[in-house]
Amino acid sequence: MKVMNKNMSISKCMDIWLKNEHNYIKESTYFLYLTIIENHLKTYFKRRRMNTISNKDFQSFVLDKLNFGRLDGKGGLSKKTVKDMTVVLKSVLTFAMKHKIIDKTEFEFKIPRKEKTRKVEVFNFEERKKICKYVKNNLCDQTLGILICICTGLRIGEICALKWEDVNLRTEVISVNHTIQRIYINTARKSKIIISSPKTESSRRTIPIAAELMPLLQQFKSNSNFYVISGKKKYIEPRTYRKFFKKMLNILKISKLKFHSLRHTFATQAIENGIDYKTVSEILGHASVGITLNLYVHPDLEHKKECLNKIFNNLVKES
Repeated sequence: MKVMNKNMSISKCMDIWLKNEHNYIKESTYFLYLTIIENHLKTYFKRRRMNTISNKDFQSFVLDKLNFGRLDGKGGLSKKTVKDMTVVLKSVLTFAMKHKIIDKTEFEFKIPRKEKTRKVEVFNFEERKKICKYVKNNLCDQTLGILICICTGLRIGEICALKWEDVNLRTEVISVNHTIQRIYINTARKSKIIISSPKTESSRRTIPIAAELMPLLQQFKSNSNFYVISGKKKYIEPRTYRKFFKKMLNILKISKLKFHSLRHTFATQAIENGIDYKTVSEILGHASVGITLNLYVHPDLEHKKECLNKIFNNLVKES
């Protein structure tokens, strides 16, 4: 490891920290950290020395990225993106404390609450019917992938990485073991495709195959090393598959929602049909049921009244 000193710049310290971390993290995580450091942390802190960074600077960085963080200059970044950045910044600062570059300090920050929460976008019943009808009338490897997503809630990276070896037609389950990502390195102009294991342990999961999907999978079943949506040894990357999906929506003349809306649509249908939240959460690969509840469960006033009436009626019966 390079010699550490108290006059070291934060930029230099970040480089040393990332080089040290490289051997212990996934390649996709490494490039995520590299992008955060090069595009955001270094450009914000510039040539500041490590020993001049204060808690106030940490909070100012958070607010700046929330309001003006987009590289195209069109506003701020999401809370999740900014939180990812704070993880990197805090790790660098902890590293600096460990090596006595800076004194021990409790770095804290607050993320302001937003009044409005973004509504989850889903395809309505008629649109779902149109999608399913189109798939069945234009059945190919790519359209089969769309149907799998609307029946399982797979993420786009997961369906692109799905191989036939992950589809067990005997036990009727799909195993989610990999994901494909296009990682942007340093600037938006340079990128590379990475195939890796899912980010969290809960994302690595087994999903039962719906009975109506089984005959279609049997029809297309191919070499175990082939990718499901390409039918070949070569994968189709998410960016290309999004274009395919967008083209399909244009043909159907329905809502131009994002590919991720297929996942939202699956989850919404599952909950509307009375599937318990724990099951939905595990199928989606969420880290906790709380994530599922916050995203998809928003009871209206009538439902709340119904629940309270049930409780009251039971109390009356028992008394």
